[in-house]
Amino acid sequence: MTDPRDEPAPFAPVVLLTTLSAVAVAALQYVVAERLNLKMLLLGPVALVAFEVVVHEVWWRRWWGAVPGAVVGAAVYFEGRQMVWEPVAYVAGWALFAVIFCLAGRVALGDPRGREAGPAGSGGDQAE
Repeated sequence: MTDPRDEPAPFAPVVLLTTLSAVAVAALQYVVAERLNLKMLLLGPVALVAFEVVVHEVWWRRWWGAVPGAVVGAAVYFEGRQMVWEPVAYVAGWALFAVIFCLAGRVALGDPRGREAGPAGSGGDQAE
């Protein structure tokens, strides 16, 4: 029996919700007459990923993919906004972040056998 906290983030819901939240933030940015602060743009999808991690208690062994996802997503946004319309680059950056986050979460860091080492007698030992 596996611990549900050790499951990777569900791919389709996380990618879809992150991308849709980025679309909503980009649309809000476009519709609002005065420019919103860039910090406001970053909070939408970040809050969604943080919610996913907190609600499902995903361990660091699984959500470490947020780091490379953030780096690649930011690079796509900052480089892409020079080449394409800024909202498109923003949404593409967040979508790529979500994809990398979910795919990297399929690889658990830590125990090479993919299991968390628990204290002796905790009932977590499994027969091999």
